[in-house]
Amino acid sequence: MEARTLGLVMLSIAWWSLFYALELFSDDLESMRLLNKISYPGIVSVSVFYFLFSMALVDKRDWFDWKKIVMLFIVPIAVLFAVWTNEQHWLFYSVSELDQTSAFPLQKLVHGPLFWVAMSYNYLLLLSGIAAVFRKYLRSTGLYKGQLRTVLLGTVFPILVNINYLFDFVDIGYLDLTPFAFTFAGVFAAAGVFRYRLFDIRPVARETVIERLPDGIVILDDGGRIVDLNPMACKMLGIDASDAIGNSVQEVFSDIESLASFFTSGSERRELNARERVIEIKQSPIYSNKGKIRGHIALLTDITERKEVEDALRQSEERLALAVKGGKIGLWDLKMKKGEFSINDRYYQIMGYPAGGSVITFQQWKELVHPEDLLPCLEEMDNCYEGQTDYFDIEYRMLSKGGEWIWVHDRGEAAERDEDGRATRILGTHIDISPTKQIEEALRESQMMYKKLATTDMLTGVMNRYSLTELLKLETERSRRYSAPLSLIMFDLDNLKTVNDNFGHLAGDDALKVTCSFVQSNIRSCDDIGRWGGDEFLIVATNTDLEGAVKMAEKLRSGLSSIDKKEYGPLTISIGVTTLLENESDFDGLLRRADEALYESKRSGKNRVTSVI
Repeated sequence: MEARTLGLVMLSIAWWSLFYALELFSDDLESMRLLNKISYPGIVSVSVFYFLFSMALVDKRDWFDWKKIVMLFIVPIAVLFAVWTNEQHWLFYSVSELDQTSAFPLQKLVHGPLFWVAMSYNYLLLLSGIAAVFRKYLRSTGLYKGQLRTVLLGTVFPILVNINYLFDFVDIGYLDLTPFAFTFAGVFAAAGVFRYRLFDIRPVARETVIERLPDGIVILDDGGRIVDLNPMACKMLGIDASDAIGNSVQEVFSDIESLASFFTSGSERRELNARERVIEIKQSPIYSNKGKIRGHIALLTDITERKEVEDALRQSEERLALAVKGGKIGLWDLKMKKGEFSINDRYYQIMGYPAGGSVITFQQWKELVHPEDLLPCLEEMDNCYEGQTDYFDIEYRMLSKGGEWIWVHDRGEAAERDEDGRATRILGTHIDISPTKQIEEALRESQMMYKKLATTDMLTGVMNRYSLTELLKLETERSRRYSAPLSLIMFDLDNLKTVNDNFGHLAGDDALKVTCSFVQSNIRSCDDIGRWGGDEFLIVATNTDLEGAVKMAEKLRSGLSSIDKKEYGPLTISIGVTTLLENESDFDGLLRRADEALYESKRSGKNRVTSVI
């Protein structure tokens, strides 16, 4: 009974450890969650089987009644259901997310109330089993006392490791070492078995450990004959155990000469190709009590996938080197303590220098950076150096050998850090982006030109009708919201047709330009002028009532009439003035009244100001 329960304990630990190890090798949250759920049958079984193992150890056989065993598994089964449905209620783990702060991705788990219920049950069984064994230990003497002491010592360690994981006395992040600590406890139990002959569990150990190892095991006697091997070794080597055991390695591996020669050479380690797989073999001698070699044991590990990854990595590095060369990318290596700034040939070429040098100082690099860009660059680099960021991405100007400023893009990443987290080495790339910057500048200028075309009257340089309409919408809304006065001045150039007929359209265009230039230079900076159409213009006077707008219009009229152009004579304008009424929600009425006032000024003899409300 002891052998069976210990075998079940080891099986549960192996199940737990295997799937937790697979979880550690995963890098996405969904896989981690799935593997965590798959590992839970092992997790919830460890405490139950350990309790039964303890009961068998202290000879309390009444616990092996099937009804009691079912009762012991009620809570674990409920725990399994809670874990497998956690995403529906989040009562077992209140948080399950990916933690990237460690050397490799881990699943960050925050324990919910059901977890602590399950943990309380597990510790109840574990501590009950330990207490029973401890009481037996106190009453025992001689060899059996040593046997029980070995079991107790092996059990204490994983409990301490688990308590540290639960309450974080020693910070190891979100890494759970409990399954591996239980494996250590299994080693202790095995030591007690083989040293003290506690009970005969060798058949169970072979079934649960040797037979199910993910690595192959081959045992040879001193004559080079195969004494034993496990199923994984048979699978790796493509042989049958019944045909191999009792025969020499030369006979069994006659078609794999490299493998036969390895077993007979006495070598300790080698990588071999066998059955289209790459296998790493480690061989160790087996000594008798008198120190004589009785045989050898070989551990076979299938490293095919690892080799494929290594080959892929090497090919990736070769492709990267080719891309760097073909993509004309400069590389740099900054060693912080020495202040050395190593750069490759392409970096020199970007700066206009001949290739050949290998190291410049960091101070020399700073002297080449544009003064306006240096401080922002150093701030980004300092954040990476201090560990606030893992990398930096900067664009700046550097002085080339020809004396021209060129735009470059640098990306750097900390390759090495000291114990305080400060970078001791930063690696990066250096790319000439001057052509891109030139395109961006041309695009920006083009956008500005198009914007000007869309919003400006190209003859006079003042706002066009579209811009005036948008401005009137904005100012009307602002006037209503803040109860601020808003007035509108509409004017046109008197006798423009006469100027065109007598002096030509170029003279007429010049008259319009002179008029707009005069008006624009004699209104406030907060007022705006625009061409409404033909020879009609609007002045939007913000925060100005009707009286103020009339004064402004009169000043403009009299000032312009004093200008005498020799080409076509003096210029005069007719003006209409109005203001926005309190009950007006739009500017339609404002425009209509201004147009009526302007019409009245022209009908009354021109060169005058008329206001209406």
